[in-house]
Amino acid sequence: MLGFPLPYCGELIYSTIARHGVHSGIVSPKELLLELFGDTKIIAVSDLPGHLEQIAALYPSTLGITPLDLLYKHTLFPLYAPFIGKARHKTLIHELTGTRKSSVHLAAGVAASRVKQPKYLRYCSDCVIEQFNKHGECFWHRSWQVAGVDSCLVHGKLADAKICRHDTHRHSFRAADLDVCPTVKAQSESWQSAVMALSIDELLHLRVKHVPVLTQWGIYYKNLAAENHFKRGAQVRHESIKERVIEYWGDEWLAKYALLPARGDESWLQSIFRKHRKAFSYLEHLTVLHALLEPGWTLKDVVTEAAWVKAARVPVKSLPAQDQNKINAHRGKWLVALDEYGARPARLKGFGGVYAWLYRHDKDWLMKVNQKYHKPMAKPKARAEWPKRDSNTLRALVKLHDQLESQLVGPRRSKNWYLKKIDYAASIEKHLELFPKCRAFLERYSESVSDYQVRRVRCSILRLKQEGAQVKRWKVLRAAGLSEERLTEPTRCFLTEGLRI
Repeated sequence: MLGFPLPYCGELIYSTIARHGVHSGIVSPKELLLELFGDTKIIAVSDLPGHLEQIAALYPSTLGITPLDLLYKHTLFPLYAPFIGKARHKTLIHELTGTRKSSVHLAAGVAASRVKQPKYLRYCSDCVIEQFNKHGECFWHRSWQVAGVDSCLVHGKLADAKICRHDTHRHSFRAADLDVCPTVKAQSESWQSAVMALSIDELLHLRVKHVPVLTQWGIYYKNLAAENHFKRGAQVRHESIKERVIEYWGDEWLAKYALLPARGDESWLQSIFRKHRKAFSYLEHLTVLHALLEPGWTLKDVVTEAAWVKAARVPVKSLPAQDQNKINAHRGKWLVALDEYGARPARLKGFGGVYAWLYRHDKDWLMKVNQKYHKPMAKPKARAEWPKRDSNTLRALVKLHDQLESQLVGPRRSKNWYLKKIDYAASIEKHLELFPKCRAFLERYSESVSDYQVRRVRCSILRLKQEGAQVKRWKVLRAAGLSEERLTEPTRCFLTEGLRI
């Protein structure tokens, strides 16, 4: 595509798309999406945008811009890349560069993380002025949008712009300018924010070749605890680590980002020094690394070391041979238990010791005989009464439809719109095949794009007649917020043949 702007150093792809809309004079968000992606349903995501292959294809091949370049240099993906494991790392790259719908915020752990994203897009007032003086326009820098960093590396504390990260207008790319980023006086930053800003900047420029698996991260942190003398034998001294972390960062800063370890209960700080069964956020990793490592460490060295960690193999102890009479005695006890209870319940009825002894000394016989006495577990009773819920939900949908049937104004009444107006929307949408009545209602009464356009046309005609204005085609389209290019064929037929305008 001719004219699609090159991203500035550190600029978010979100910002580049928004600047293209300004350069092209495109006011409608849907028109911008249609021009770039050929699809009007793309969500404007600032941190982890998808469809990067389509964006890279907008540039001439001679520039050599690849989807991976955009991913690592102009999104916040590098914050999560080293810490999510090889399999998830590969999956996320595939989803973000591809053209299909994805759930990257769930897969990357953003949605479930205790570290919450800033509510608004953020900016540095002095940097924005410098951008405008140098380039004649402003842009969103990705280092401004990272949770845990409240300051610019050069000037001072960041300010909130007048744009929500997750706006109600989900398809709108909002460009940075001096109106949404008003000039504010720079405030002093905390030393914690300055320290974290340097590490975040290093992380954003890190492109690792070998991604550690979660098991390797768990071993790395156990080794780190041993190097700091926070282990007693094989046990990690969690209280000592907790004291070190709080002493380094302070209660106030940790509490600000929900990182202050809870008292008495197991916290994230204890879990990170145990076997990693889930990924931890970049802010949790950096919090521990700064507190425990000596000055001068780099993230590249840490990630490389973790990627080459090998788990120590536990030697298998050879068990002494047992007398056949003793084996037969344990077999007899276990057969009695199997006959009375079955395989699994017998272990819970006081025969767990017999099972453990046979597992260690006579495993082959034990596994073979358990298969004969295996009892299938009873199928649990369904917790939800789906037919009853289907009927109740249908009544709610019909009531909502009757209330709005005579109203011409309002948003498009799509399937998702109806579902969001009732209780248990997520459950119904996930199990829609179990709601035949609701599914039939939605198929019949959900508005298509053409239905929505026709309703807007009818509403604008009534408004023009009430105002005493002449009903002309261009006035109707303007009042309805439509254009000739966006009209669907049924709407065009309605205007031409039905209304003859």
